Amino acid sequence: MPSTTHTEHEITFDGALASDPAATRPAGVARAEAAQTEVLDAVYYDTPDHSLLRHGATLRRRAGGHDAGWHLKVPGETGGRREITRPLDGEASDADIPQELRQLACGYARGERLRPVAHLLTHRRRVLWLDDEERSLAELAADHVAARVLGPGTEPADTTGPQPELTTWDETEVELTGGDAGLLDDAARKLTHQGLHRAGRGIKLARALRAAGLDTEPVPRTDLAHAGKAGKAIVAALRRHADRLTALDPAVRLDEEDAVHQMRVTARRLRSLLRACTSLFDEDRADDLAADLRWLGHQLGAYREPEALRDRLTAQARALPDDCSPHAAQRKLRKVLDRRCRHAHRQLVAALSSARYFTLLDRLEAFVADPPLRGGTHRGGGRAKRILRREVRRTRRRLRKAIKLTDGERQDDALHRARKAAKRTRYLAEALRPALGSTATKQEARHKKIHKRLGQHQDARSAEQALTALGHAEGTRPEEAFAFGILRTRQRENSPADIRAARRAAGL
Repeated sequence: MPSTTHTEHEITFDGALASDPAATRPAGVARAEAAQTEVLDAVYYDTPDHSLLRHGATLRRRAGGHDAGWHLKVPGETGGRREITRPLDGEASDADIPQELRQLACGYARGERLRPVAHLLTHRRRVLWLDDEERSLAELAADHVAARVLGPGTEPADTTGPQPELTTWDETEVELTGGDAGLLDDAARKLTHQGLHRAGRGIKLARALRAAGLDTEPVPRTDLAHAGKAGKAIVAALRRHADRLTALDPAVRLDEEDAVHQMRVTARRLRSLLRACTSLFDEDRADDLAADLRWLGHQLGAYREPEALRDRLTAQARALPDDCSPHAAQRKLRKVLDRRCRHAHRQLVAALSSARYFTLLDRLEAFVADPPLRGGTHRGGGRAKRILRREVRRTRRRLRKAIKLTDGERQDDALHRARKAAKRTRYLAEALRPALGSTATKQEARHKKIHKRLGQHQDARSAEQALTALGHAEGTRPEEAFAFGILRTRQRENSPADIRAARRAAGL
């Protein structure tokens, strides 16, 4: 049975309301309606060192309530937590984690085995907050929780032998069901006014393990107060991109639209910053991490390239004149490139389940948590300016060399190298905006234009090569080959204008 996903936005408070929860509602809520009380029986799964929880993820099997089933929650890309649910579907036992959810949790578990780590029983009183049209805005839940931490080999239903200590507590949650972030802010003020205090991490499993004396805190990140402007800006960007890379992992495994592209861009941003800022970090560690990111980029590119070709060429085929067999060409392109994408996705998921990928995630996490900055604080923006100036000159040098060449494969290769340099400069300028302000903003805009225009030329070149191969492939019918030939002649129509625009942007 397929899983479903949604993004969860909620806030959690320690303790219970002194008054009836149904009498509590913030401004903007027309009516509060008491819903059915629920008893929720949940078993949480994690690795022996609680790797899921340390990375902000949880996996549970829950019976009872209106949403019984398997729930995997992972950090969202833009805040909140993404929840992936699957009905119980008559699984034989608590140990039978659905393979799909096991795979989606793989990046957080780092390949370690998942086992039951806690058994929670929750008595929940629910209140629905409705607007003046009776639409659900949010749900307030008053929970009384009883939790038992499970040791290795302990099953939730095992009642023989000494029992682990039981921990109990009360908490109050508000989860959006249709309202906006402003409603959560209003709810926070309302509940704080009534004497409640925001919970630390707001995750029941974390509280249960903490009560048992187990450390489940994320890896702490070093304070960068003395890192200087350049170091602070670059490390902040690395941390932001590292978090996004991990958050994109489940979406890539689910083959969601644009997910692979976004992870590939994120990996490129990380690698670009490491390569451009070698003077800031220990060279060996930065080079090793950059090599791992290059490997990941190749895995993602093996999927992204046919995906981008499919989107480009099917759109162009659809616009062909009727006498060029547009429907046949589009159908053939989609069939061939869909097949390549499916094969590439299977290969990609295998790579994302490999020891090398887990090692990359561990190295990246350790690097951004405690970056191996070289000595010297360099408090001013001088170092940041020098780093950016060097990359700007590198881009100009490569582009100048490329445009001096005559049309052909040598120039195409040179323009591709110039494009990669512009992309690196763009990502560097983006990261250095906190240190350099408008100087970095201008260079980012300039090199974004160079990157994009040269990228359009490179896409045309790749499409031209793909169409040539498809036109000569076994099984291609004459009308399809004719359409591919027409498309091939059109690929570089805009290339001269793209190259001129890149040249102007670089000031050449």
